[in-house]
Amino acid sequence: MAITDVTVHPKDGSFVVIFTDQSGNNISVTLYAAASPGLTSDNAITRARALLSATLQSSQVDGARGKDAALLEEELEEGLEDTFPASDPVSVTGSSIPAHDPKVGH
Repeated sequence: MAITDVTVHPKDGSFVVIFTDQSGNNISVTLYAAASPGLTSDNAITRARALLSATLQSSQVDGARGKDAALLEEELEEGLEDTFPASDPVSVTGSSIPAHDPKVGH
């Protein structure tokens, strides 16, 4: 998305910076003076760009960690198959196979 217009609007001790693309889509960033010491209409655009950049970088890192739901489901199924015997409940019945009695002369 190429930014074609940037406007700054003062609002109740803060500034709203609106970035608009060639299609008319926009994204706005509200910067609060209390949270941004030294904030002015002159530096609001620079600070808004920095905030958007940091947000984008953070979402790219999170996206790299995140996986497609279908892939996660497949990995879960594989993990369950690999642990199949251990995932079965313990049997409460026992089998009795007569052992060879050494006292009997067979």
